[in-house]
Amino acid sequence: MSFNFSILCDLLNELDQNRARKSSKTPNTLSPSNVIVVSWFNKHDRIIPREGPGAVAFLSCLFPERRADRVFNLQEKRLESIIKQAQGLGATRLKQLQNWRTRDGADFASCVERLMSATDTGTRYGSSITLEELNETLDRVAATSTFSSIELRQRMEAKYAEPIRTHDVLSRIFRRLYSSEAKWMVRMILKNYSPVQIPETLAMQKFHFLLPNVLGFQNSFEAAVRILSGTSIQRIPAQPTIALEDLLKEVAIRRLTPQTGVMITRPAHDKARSIRHCCQLARGRRLSVERKYDGEYCQVHIDLSKGRNYIKIFSKSGKDSTNDRIGLHGVLRDCLGLNSAECKIKKQCILEGELLVWNDHDERIEPFHKIRKHVQRSGRFLGTREDSPTDLNEHLMIMFYDLLLQDDTIYITEAHDARRQQLCSLVYRIPGRADIGSHENIDFSSRRSPEQLRDAFARAITQRWEGLVLKGRDDPYYSSSENNGFIKLKKDYIKGLGDTVDFAIVGGRRDPIDEQELGLGKLRWTSFYIGCLENKDQVCRLDVKPIFCILDMVDRQGLTKQDILFLNRLGYFQEIPFALSTPKLDVKLERGRLPWPTDLFKRPFVVDVMGAGFDKPANSRYFALRFPRVQKIHQDRTFKDTVSFDELQELARQSMEVPEESESENKNWLEKLKRADPKPNYLPLKRKLLSENSQQAVKRVKVSPITSTDDEATQPPPAAPTSTASSPFHEDSSVTLSANSSVTKPGSQTLARNSDQQLGCRVASSTLQEVTGEPEDQMVSSNDIQRTGS
Repeated sequence: MSFNFSILCDLLNELDQNRARKSSKTPNTLSPSNVIVVSWFNKHDRIIPREGPGAVAFLSCLFPERRADRVFNLQEKRLESIIKQAQGLGATRLKQLQNWRTRDGADFASCVERLMSATDTGTRYGSSITLEELNETLDRVAATSTFSSIELRQRMEAKYAEPIRTHDVLSRIFRRLYSSEAKWMVRMILKNYSPVQIPETLAMQKFHFLLPNVLGFQNSFEAAVRILSGTSIQRIPAQPTIALEDLLKEVAIRRLTPQTGVMITRPAHDKARSIRHCCQLARGRRLSVERKYDGEYCQVHIDLSKGRNYIKIFSKSGKDSTNDRIGLHGVLRDCLGLNSAECKIKKQCILEGELLVWNDHDERIEPFHKIRKHVQRSGRFLGTREDSPTDLNEHLMIMFYDLLLQDDTIYITEAHDARRQQLCSLVYRIPGRADIGSHENIDFSSRRSPEQLRDAFARAITQRWEGLVLKGRDDPYYSSSENNGFIKLKKDYIKGLGDTVDFAIVGGRRDPIDEQELGLGKLRWTSFYIGCLENKDQVCRLDVKPIFCILDMVDRQGLTKQDILFLNRLGYFQEIPFALSTPKLDVKLERGRLPWPTDLFKRPFVVDVMGAGFDKPANSRYFALRFPRVQKIHQDRTFKDTVSFDELQELARQSMEVPEESESENKNWLEKLKRADPKPNYLPLKRKLLSENSQQAVKRVKVSPITSTDDEATQPPPAAPTSTASSPFHEDSSVTLSANSSVTKPGSQTLARNSDQQLGCRVASSTLQEVTGEPEDQMVSSNDIQRTGS
């Protein structure tokens, strides 16, 4: 049965209406958006396609941003001409559509809806459009772009004799849509349903409870649907009972295997906000502390059955970047011995690494911005207009740091130590061309672990590393516990330690989508332009007209709601229409890098801005802060107190150069890291986390909580360990936590709980055998479940 686009629009419209209402006070698991999604899936469960092209189309339209292989080359201006053609607009109605161009206008999709609402009562051209038809059309449109994946383009070329005429085919689609459907169609093409946010994990689980797990192994809707439709998983219901869900998931995950040519999703990571917080996230594990390299992520797939095209490289976004990174192909052949008889790869391999630029003369890794001079984007160099010519001493290199698959061995399920050991035996290191990332090991069950981590991080900052990544040495690539993921530690994650500069806010503009997402009512500006003085010396000495160089734009991602409101109130009395030269100030803005502001401020505001180091933006001649975030608005300062352009470039140079007197700087960072740790006692917080984990473990086995007797409940908890040999993370092993967090005597209730767990697991096991058809010895045992919950 076909699934109509209008049904998907019903979900999006309801989520949009809910967004405008006040947020509910119900728990997050029962948030209004979640209730809407669950209700919608339940209502249409019978007609939702869960196999074949219909399922791929359903997921592609529900999550358009996840289709990294599709690039449409269609932004608002081109879509405007398509709508004009579809609606046959005259001058008056065209002006109505172009309201999105005005400073106070709605977003483009909303303007399309308002325009087309006048014709909603008329007849539509053709039948209702289905998701499968819509998805096929979008595939054909994407195939006309060189930025789309090669596989998609080749598939469409083989299927259709001639390429599609984008304007004509989309015009016909829009003629068949009602106004609200056209709005969501526009946002689908733009790959952003914002301001509506679909709860991704929940929606995927309602499609099939295994979909998030399958996408982890093969990050492609087509591959995921193929797996879920396969004979080994097809017998498992898409929505099992809660009692069986965890057990069925364990069974299914054992059957999942990576596939060369389909990207493996990167695991989620936690951000450590201090050394102490990082130790809490470590949870007493043995961790590999690795350097975080400032390059471009590469997932390298080798499939020797593919003939000459046996190398495939995926970027962080999931895009196939094999041709763009052709400069790495020779290095990969040499370091993996692909052209030699001694090659250790017999069939296939998947590795992770970072693409970097190495300088032979200086014997160092070059800054991130140098990469764009060596790597093309779909056959062309982008952002290099202001860059210097390529240095002959520079070339690409790859820094490996993980192995996920080799021949028939699936290393994703192996411990990190085993993966790294095999990686070291597989890769032949070539200085300046291929290497394995540096690391050191820290046991976080030791009292010295905070000091060891602090020392390692201070050295990393002094050596101008981007940061550290911590991985459990005994953990697989995908940990079964949400609490055992990777940990990232960067200085800008820690309050007060990022690179901080005083800038001037010289102008602003309004983004209607951001305005809706902020939920603050009507705003004049949602984004603000930060800049610095080019003639600071003359301004301070001679009081001449200031000239500002606009460096970047800060939006809701880098400003709090309170600061946005505050700047809107203050700016109201200072605004003047944007011009490069005004009586009060002049501004310089490199054309094409940023959208121009709509207004300037006669007296720019002073803000404290923090960033993640410095970088040279695309098509720019200067260095600027990476990922700028406003920390504070200074009302007691004037723009004369802000950094000048020359001072900023000097700060950038100093931040990227390794100091000659590194020992003294290392000591300074050690002191800063100590001061940055929060004050509360660490041990009780750790004990609280362990208590929460114990509660979650009991809940996972679905056993009713056992309440303690009055005598047991009134016993005081044991004192914290005082032995100097014990770990600061140690939990007294004589204490057992029940589901309601009461402290009980050892053994008194553990036996009862274990008995209930075993009984529950035996019942679930027999049910599993009926569903999957597997003999009991091939399924998860009750002991496995107890270990998972412990």
